[in-house]
Amino acid sequence: MKKNKIYLIALFAMCIGCEEVLFEENLTEVKTVLIAPSEGVSVTNTSVTFSWEAVDQATEYRLQLAQPNFENASQVIVDTTVTTTNFNTTLVKNGYQWRVRAQNSGSNTPYTTASFTVFENEDFSAREVLLTAPQNNEIINTTETNLKWQAVTAATLYRVQLLNGSDEIISDKTTTGTSLPITFPEGITKWQVRAENNTQSTLYTTRTLTVDSKNPKKPVATAPVNDASQSVATVTFNWTREAVEGTVEFDSIYIYKDQQLTQLATKTKVTSPSDIDLETGATYYWFLKAFDQAGNQSESSDVLRFTIN
Repeated sequence: MKKNKIYLIALFAMCIGCEEVLFEENLTEVKTVLIAPSEGVSVTNTSVTFSWEAVDQATEYRLQLAQPNFENASQVIVDTTVTTTNFNTTLVKNGYQWRVRAQNSGSNTPYTTASFTVFENEDFSAREVLLTAPQNNEIINTTETNLKWQAVTAATLYRVQLLNGSDEIISDKTTTGTSLPITFPEGITKWQVRAENNTQSTLYTTRTLTVDSKNPKKPVATAPVNDASQSVATVTFNWTREAVEGTVEFDSIYIYKDQQLTQLATKTKVTSPSDIDLETGATYYWFLKAFDQAGNQSESSDVLRFTIN
């Protein structure tokens, strides 16, 4: 009887998994609706944003771009999968055809296709530099990073500037390529790029980057003190830590059941003081580490031991 009961529970769990798959909507009869560029339009900006309507139950979208079309493609310029309903790239003067389909783990819609033409603005100053990396408002923990952008037709060089919080220029460099390794100061800095030729320049395209390369300070555990003993299962943990200027910091507590720190009882993000419920009749070993948004981490605090009777 016990074996039958276990079998039924396992079968029920399998059926639940089957239901989850079966209830995921089949997208084969759904249409993906394109927003822009629409069929037959002419685009005068070489920075083109593709957009379409969201499809219910879709987890991602497959986007392809061909020149001049898919039937007689000289090249497929873009073939990518995104989770958003837009995609941006820079194109040269030419005819193009693009298509999108919505997808989930079990099905996809048919492709929806549209053709369009790109006419480069004769006015060089009206063109746009499309920045590709790092992403806007990204947080990093190293001061040197490689800035990247897409090429602008007829540009002879690119001017790259860093600006402080008062929008004062703190670095001004030029390059003929479409990337530049550059050292940033700590904190929040604007970076911007414009294209230039012999007589004109485009407007700057700007992003913000935060650099935090400093590790948080080591936490100091204060309670329970080493070799403490108590009878209640709820343990109140206290500690102190000196804050370091930079991105937001937080603490994680690690509690083990053995001195070798191999049997983890719990690990969680905490603030001081924190109450944690543990099993009675056991000895525990605990310490803390601090982290920040940039991925920096502190040294571990000293390991302390306590017993719950």
